[in-house]
Amino acid sequence: MRGSKRSAATLALAALAPCLHGCAEIAGIEDRQVIPLLVIAENQGAPWGVALDEEAIYWTSGSADGSQGGALRRQIKDEREVIDLLAPSSEVPGVIALDATHIYWSSTDAAFTGDCDSMKHQRDKVRKLPKAARFPAALDEPLWGSCGAAEAIALSADNVYSARPNGSRITWVPKAGGTRKDLIVGDEPAGVATDGALVYWTDRADSTLSVDNTSDADEAEQLRADLVEPGLLVLDEANLYWLAPDSVMRYPRSPSGGEAPSPLLADLSGPPTGIAAHGDYLYVTVRTAGTVYRIRKDGTADREILAENQGGPTGIAADGSGVYWANTDAGQIVRFTDE
Repeated sequence: MRGSKRSAATLALAALAPCLHGCAEIAGIEDRQVIPLLVIAENQGAPWGVALDEEAIYWTSGSADGSQGGALRRQIKDEREVIDLLAPSSEVPGVIALDATHIYWSSTDAAFTGDCDSMKHQRDKVRKLPKAARFPAALDEPLWGSCGAAEAIALSADNVYSARPNGSRITWVPKAGGTRKDLIVGDEPAGVATDGALVYWTDRADSTLSVDNTSDADEAEQLRADLVEPGLLVLDEANLYWLAPDSVMRYPRSPSGGEAPSPLLADLSGPPTGIAAHGDYLYVTVRTAGTVYRIRKDGTADREILAENQGGPTGIAADGSGVYWANTDAGQIVRFTDE
């Protein structure tokens, strides 16, 4: 990534891997090459969600070694070993998020049959696991269980927020466990992001963007009601960014009167599926096109294509070590770096 330093371990790893998207020599190092695009894990069984910390890459997979359920996995950066974190079960992990000490993810029980009654069943859950846990990890009770899977998770210092389109609600629960709350009951909330006590969400069915200050008792505020199927949502200090059917949109967190959302990435050949923010950039996957983009948040430069002909890129994450995404159709985890 821009502004980061490459370790000797990364160079050694790069020397062993295939060059998928062109290679560039590293100045002053003979017979060594930077490999911008590197498959770091294969045969992963429909990987979906990706998350990063300083040490490792974490991801979820929809299937694992022929079992009915999926997998939650980790790989230490600059190493090749893939580490399973959960014992086999019928649960299929979906989206994933991290804080300093724990992993949080959504799951759906693939063994569940029949109609799901939210008052009786826990087919869909949000779980957490200490990063220090070792395989096979013993799972505590879920943070919540119900009907209606979380398709996005956002973490504040104390709480976990889940966007649940099929449950028509945003569910809020303390990280430490306890009573869950339904922050809203809407039509189809699809994206959620949080900054301190402020929680933002999109609803793709009623075309809205809303915010709630969870530190007070006031009603949630609807920021926009004229959007087109807004989806996954991320934020920074100044702006909100979300996926639309063929574009990526930006809107100020403190807009001036009458200011409208602006497209940063438009006229895509398919619906964008994943979004990540790091530094001055957004990173976007388009699964059906097999393409991964980088765009400046301020819109001052043309879009960059980081990778093409990917095998169904979906979940994506970025930090100073690179950009990482899941190729769901090809069963791969891929890293891009351009230094």
